[in-house]
Amino acid sequence: MYSKSKVGLVLGAGATRGLAHLGVLQVFQEHGFEFDCVAGSSVGAIFGALYAAGIDFKWLEKLAKELKEEKLLDFAVPRWGLIRGQRIEALVRTLIKGLSFSQLKIPLYVVAVDVEKGELVVIEEGGVADAVRASIAIPGIFVPKRLNGRLLVDGAVLSPVPVEVLSQRGVEKVIAVDVNYSVIEKDVGKVTNLFHLLFRSLAITGYAISRKSLERADLVISPDVGHLNPARLNKVSECIEIGRQAALEILPELKLIFNNSIDESKLIR
Repeated sequence: MYSKSKVGLVLGAGATRGLAHLGVLQVFQEHGFEFDCVAGSSVGAIFGALYAAGIDFKWLEKLAKELKEEKLLDFAVPRWGLIRGQRIEALVRTLIKGLSFSQLKIPLYVVAVDVEKGELVVIEEGGVADAVRASIAIPGIFVPKRLNGRLLVDGAVLSPVPVEVLSQRGVEKVIAVDVNYSVIEKDVGKVTNLFHLLFRSLAITGYAISRKSLERADLVISPDVGHLNPARLNKVSECIEIGRQAALEILPELKLIFNNSIDESKLIR
């Protein structure tokens, strides 16, 4: 284990495909990689918050395998969205023990979009669970989150993989995890329902937006999850394993980045 200069982690959007983040983070923990900060959009904000709070991702895998869609989704009268999102927010709040941003182990930047002003919002203070709930508010599916006088929706609307958030904050090396890249090629066939239509549309838009953003990352990890249904929790184990394999494949490049970022004066042998 060693201390280093700034190396940041970015976790991207992707609905339930984002469970691949869990597998990636497990590999990071197992190999002793510790990031100085993390930014997340949508489901990436969930796992970013859990990482910043110091959650054990081996333990979290057991919990993830027990999650049922009907226990997480609280359907609403569809004025603002089909799902209230209160159950997911409550789960995140419980897992991180109600922490605020200032209480986290490392800085966290949660990305959302002010739908009224049409601008990106980076949340880095206040209650973490509130920020995460705003970041996952997929338009038309989740009810938007009113926070600090803003009406906020999913960060993926403008920044599916918010590499620029860390770049703008002077982070020297940025590692990005993108769970959306393979969707356009692998998620093919007829659109069969409303959820598939919405997720497919967001994936196409997100792919176009994130390509330029990902060019600014020093290393991109791209779990091959495009064949998995982004609205279902029936392939949890497979999704996590795909994330693990994607992280293991880039270990040499990751080690090189960390080795080049070591602060020799703080090296712990």
